[in-house]
Amino acid sequence: MLKRISFKAVSGLIAIGVISFLCLINEGIASENIECGAGNVSKIKYADPVEDIDLHQNAFPIAKIPEELLQVHFIDVGTGDSIWIHTGDDGIDGNGRMEGYNIIIDGGSWGLFGRANGYDAASEYLGKSDRMPIGSTIDWMILSHPHSDHAGGLYGFIQDYDVRNILDPGHDKTNDEEESDRLRTWSAYGRFFQAASAEVFGEGQMANFVWGIPDNFMLDWGAELDVDILWSSREIVDNGLNNVSIVLRLSFTDAGNDISFLFPGDAERHVEDILIKELGSGLRTTVLKAGNHGSNSSTTEAFLQQVRPQHIVITAGNQNFSGTMRPSPEVFTRIQNVSNQLNLNTQVWRTDLGDKTPTLVPVGSESGDDTILATTDGKTLSINYVVNGR
Repeated sequence: MLKRISFKAVSGLIAIGVISFLCLINEGIASENIECGAGNVSKIKYADPVEDIDLHQNAFPIAKIPEELLQVHFIDVGTGDSIWIHTGDDGIDGNGRMEGYNIIIDGGSWGLFGRANGYDAASEYLGKSDRMPIGSTIDWMILSHPHSDHAGGLYGFIQDYDVRNILDPGHDKTNDEEESDRLRTWSAYGRFFQAASAEVFGEGQMANFVWGIPDNFMLDWGAELDVDILWSSREIVDNGLNNVSIVLRLSFTDAGNDISFLFPGDAERHVEDILIKELGSGLRTTVLKAGNHGSNSSTTEAFLQQVRPQHIVITAGNQNFSGTMRPSPEVFTRIQNVSNQLNLNTQVWRTDLGDKTPTLVPVGSESGDDTILATTDGKTLSINYVVNGR
């Protein structure tokens, strides 16, 4: 079922940057016709990420971000997703506009099976930013879908922060014995669900836990922003748990503020096709987070032709999935094809930059060094890598 909420089509995207793909094929062989870039750096020399400071020479210090800017942090948690959004703050409390809200979308893995602990990586980054130290308020926590590399780290956030509102697609995930995961505290989703159901903040107030998105449900992150829930499903769609993912689009309400973001979770081709049919060019967005960590299952050419992104962020680690790593080489080919066809000058950003070549960084050790930060006032956009969370 399509969740359609006050969607506003974007008119006129701002062209920024030159075509520059952070190219890294799973085997470490870069395509010769794709340039590797970081911000306005035309070439990146892949070297030891510890020693090669030039790898992130466009790093932007978080402490210097003006309060009035919207911030979107794609945190490097290794295998998994964790995104921190901090809305602009005009310093006027309670006016319903630019209130400086904190939103967390997914929390990465919970650190089992050799994976990096998403919460440890994310909380270390947030603590260094001085904007969200332990104990701060999270105004909205969103679980895109109940896979462990998205749900696992959210338990830590609930334990250490005051979480006011929690949004979950509401799929009653079960194991092979048909036991409900939400009732099993030893599963990643069960730990999250039990903690979310009991979360208390402030003076003993229960958090608003929305399990399953009702029709006409609205998200209010400030009057300056439109937050559109484009898709969510309580039931498995096309045989894939990824397709219950909450798909969000974030844009500005004021005319001329055309910068926008699309967060599809791990939604795959089937959901992308539905969105194309329902919204068409209304999907057009400045910054797209690639679905399912750049897997071949998502980010189809048809979807890219409607979204027309200027920037694509791929959140990936070094986990091996049935003999393959993400991102998929096919996805880079699609991005380049559509960018060339439509003259988009698309630029790709990756949280696994430098983690696969020249030496494959072990799974569990690849987090924390490739966080991507986007800041915007709605009219102009800056995207940079962040070094050491600063």
